Amino acid sequence: MTDATLNFYDKNAEEYAAGKGAPNPRLFTFLDRCRPEGKVLELGTGGGVDAAAIIKEGFDLDASDGSAELAAIASRRIGQPVRTMLFNELNAVGIYDGVYACASLTHVPRSDLRGVIEKVYRALSENGVVWASFKAGAEEGSDALGRHYNYLSQDELVTLWAAAPWRTIETEVWLGGAYDRKPTEWVAITASK
Repeated sequence: MTDATLNFYDKNAEEYAAGKGAPNPRLFTFLDRCRPEGKVLELGTGGGVDAAAIIKEGFDLDASDGSAELAAIASRRIGQPVRTMLFNELNAVGIYDGVYACASLTHVPRSDLRGVIEKVYRALSENGVVWASFKAGAEEGSDALGRHYNYLSQDELVTLWAAAPWRTIETEVWLGGAYDRKPTEWVAITASK
């Protein structure tokens, strides 16, 4: 994640996390594919809304965010520590039943994404599942708020993820919104180890 993106989230953490909202509806399909009450890593916890839902569903959550400010807010919301960790700092091996990355890995520079995907693969236990959503696009760049996005197409994402030996890789595409209130085409990857 670029310094400009981290700075945005640190400086705007209170406003970004203020809306409690409902959890991502796609979260529950992901959780249904994880081992019941298993260990789940959330990459990019943000304000902690999805994290609270993961805990409520009975999973052992390891929550993380690159922004120290967001991690502190989410920790208060969910009542447990949220680690401040950048994606490239993930060094776990075979301990997670699921990895959940809602609109977070979309901030990884294209040149670094393959390495982060390999770290996610290593962190999962056998039969573990990852779900990650990305803003779709054709060219890497920044949005109007200065946040960096890799803006990949569905085909480019599948090619990147296929570099690791996943048993299955599935995609879904939808039109939705985002924090900047602009219509956004999203692509999600679900991959099973």
